[in-house]
Amino acid sequence: WCERDKFTSYCKIFSTRLEVKMFEYLKSLSEKYDTTFENVLSIALNRYGIIIDNFNDNRIRFDLDILNNNHNTFFAVCVNIYEKSPFKLCEGKLYLENNLVGNVYNIEKDTCTSTYFRNNKKAITFNSNSRSKCSGCTFCGTYSLDENEIEFKSKEIVQEYFKKLLLENSIKSMKNIENITICTGCFENEDALFNHLLLLNDSFKEMNFNGSINYIGSQLRDYEKIKSLKSEIGDFGIYLTIEKFLNRERFMRKEKASLTMDKCKDLLSFCSDIGVTSTFLYILGLEDLQTVKKYFSYFKDSINKFPIIQVFQDYTKYQENLRIEQAKDIDYYLEAKEIINNIFKGSHFNIKLWESFRGIYDKEDIKKMVLK
Repeated sequence: WCERDKFTSYCKIFSTRLEVKMFEYLKSLSEKYDTTFENVLSIALNRYGIIIDNFNDNRIRFDLDILNNNHNTFFAVCVNIYEKSPFKLCEGKLYLENNLVGNVYNIEKDTCTSTYFRNNKKAITFNSNSRSKCSGCTFCGTYSLDENEIEFKSKEIVQEYFKKLLLENSIKSMKNIENITICTGCFENEDALFNHLLLLNDSFKEMNFNGSINYIGSQLRDYEKIKSLKSEIGDFGIYLTIEKFLNRERFMRKEKASLTMDKCKDLLSFCSDIGVTSTFLYILGLEDLQTVKKYFSYFKDSINKFPIIQVFQDYTKYQENLRIEQAKDIDYYLEAKEIINNIFKGSHFNIKLWESFRGIYDKEDIKKMVLK
């Protein structure tokens, strides 16, 4: 199998009514949208996931050196979920159909109980609250939670955890960390979340952390609490998990769906006005391009940071049914990128590629964009 001599491409896609092999099709898209083949390849990898023979875990994280490219990219993808995926991983080699496209290393299981680094270990994503307490969004990942997941209920527990984390990664102190992103499962109420964020901030301060703290979620809505957190943390950010614009009550837990688009806009505007870093997360692939255009335009003037856009991934086989028909084709994601670029053209936002390992941009895209 590794020599690929018996491997037959079974993932084919209809484009302009002709059946085209995926490798050739992705190359044609890179020319059509004036972007790199590596960018199109990355989008496709996130959309389709990978196949690994005799592998039990359904998600992994890894670094990928794409051939003929001068930088590596961090990915977190689903394994053996989308059975028609054209990507296969064998002995550290990534293949697209019968073509070797990159080398994979630093493979680890991807769960919401783990903490991991980004941006050359200068940024930490901290999953600080059990996802076993959070359920209800149909497009969310399904994780096998570890039995020994930690409950961060005191400064001592938080600090011991981070001391071990730094030691294991040969990092001298928290002074070397520029950014911590807090990604949590839902708490029983907003007060519990508020107190949790204060606890983490106090814990990090005592460890000489001087960077920014960003919260990813949608439970933090009280304006006075946000003002208080801004006062305590200083460099504070809210990355609002909007994720889907329409029919939210059909796809999300009741509490999350109650945050209407008007409420989202007001909340983001308030945060921007008081100096909180404000943006939103959106999952691309669940809604048509007209909806994407309408609501990205709607939120443009309410945020002070470029949105974090993620390609919809299948965590379970059922979830492919949630992807709209248009989004089954890679063309959709590239067209969406052009729409979003036109909306934000001339805006002074800095896109940080390392913030989204399921993103639609690469370095060459950003060079050509008017975004600064």
